[in-house]
Parts: sequence; C-alpha cells; structure tokens
Amino acid sequence: MTLYDVKHKRLAVFEKAATSDFWDTQWKKENIKERVSSGKTHHFIERFTTQYVPEGSRILDGGCGTGEVVFCLQKWGYDAYGIDYAQETVQTVRELLPDLKLTVQDVKHTNFADAYFDAYWSLGVIEHFWNGYEQIVKEAHRILKPGGIFFLSFPVMSPLRKLKARMNRYPLLSPSTNTNDFYEFMLDQDIVTRELTGQGFELERIYLYDALKGLKDELPFLHPVLQKLYKSKNLLARGFRLLLTILLGRWTGHMTVLVLRKTT
Repeated sequence: MTLYDVKHKRLAVFEKAATSDFWDTQWKKENIKERVSSGKTHHFIERFTTQYVPEGSRILDGGCGTGEVVFCLQKWGYDAYGIDYAQETVQTVRELLPDLKLTVQDVKHTNFADAYFDAYWSLGVIEHFWNGYEQIVKEAHRILKPGGIFFLSFPVMSPLRKLKARMNRYPLLSPSTNTNDFYEFMLDQDIVTRELTGQGFELERIYLYDALKGLKDELPFLHPVLQKLYKSKNLLARGFRLLLTILLGRWTGHMTVLVLRKTT
C-alpha cells in the first residue's frame, strides 16, 4: 500500500517493517559470498566515488547490508568500512570474507572518532525511518572530515510521482493510519537538500536513476511487460535499463543520489 503524505510531500510505503530481523531474513535468501565477491554493484558507484574521492581515502558504507559495496570500494583502492544493524548478516559476511572491515553498528550512533572519514556512502537507508533521518545526517556530519563527501541515495518523488500526486492518484496518509507495517518513504529531494544544507552540507550534484522501476511501479498498464524486463539478467536487458535511465531518469527515476560536501 502506498499513501501520499501531503504535509511532507512524500509517499509512504507499507509492506513490512524494515527491522534488523527483516533484513537478516531477506539476505538469508542470498548466496552471500557469491553476491559480495562477484564485485557487481550499481554502475555509478565507482564513477561517482573516483570522481570525488582520491584513491586510498577512508570511506564508510553506512547500512552496508551484505557488504558488496565495501568489497568493491576495497577492490578500487579505498580504505573501506561498512556498518549495519543486521547482526546475523554482518557476522555471516565476516566469517566468509574476514578481510572486509564490517561491524554491527547503528548509523545514528557510531563509535568512530570525529572527522574520521573522507567520504560516506548511504545507499537506500534514510527512507526506512518513520521518525526521520536527522540523527543519521548529524552522525554522518560528525564523522566526516571537513570537505568530506556524503553520497546520499533514497527513493525519490520523481517528476512523474509529483504529477500523479497533483492529480490525486494516490490515497492520502491520515493521522489514523496504522504505521506498524511502514517500510519506506519516497522523499522530495528538494526538501532533503534544504534540510542537509541547514546541517552543514553543500550540494554538488543530483542524479536520478532506476528509471525502469519508476515506470513500471507508476504506470500499472505497462507493469506486466516492464516487470519481465526489470527482472531479466540478459545483457541486452541490462543495457536497455541503463539507456532508460540516461534518457528518462530525470523524469521517472525511482532513486536519486545527492552528492554533498561537508562545509562546516
């Protein structure tokens, strides 16, 4: 169930609460060692990281899950760390791949020293907290060095979703809505940017991606066809998904990355 939150200009998705147990259960379905050591990850992560962060820099993946981004960052020449609150998953990965610097920690309250990291990746984390992400951002600001880079990714209110909201195509969130099964928000990137700017960050770049998911989820009449394309591992299908992001990402992208620099 997806409801529109008029006050905060965001969508709220209710499926199953994104607790640590939920993620442990999800990742149990994966062949973790194969997934992590394959070195496969989103195509843009290496491009963005190498553009903004010199090789050898210390980087944190906050909410690292099974650690595949940490593995890739390490492979690309970075001093990479990962933290997650899914204890069973982190323990499993550490047993399988002991060279990865993974620990069980809360992204709101870590044990790292002030100004410890040169950069911080947060991939699909802040949207899962019903009470907001302010403390996550404060902690990221604390552990980043002055001038450090914060790569922040989350499901976004794309222009297509904003249009549907203006056309009243979503049921409305109400004060009486039961939030026990809250899963995630789709956030307004302008609001997020404004809030982070007020917390000592400066916006460097915005990039919307995963245009195919944005299309299939928001245009039900195309869903059956697009779902097959979305699930396909065929090289041609993967190329088409990338092409769609290049052509339509800014209008239909499901996710966004904000590249921010710590200024104060």
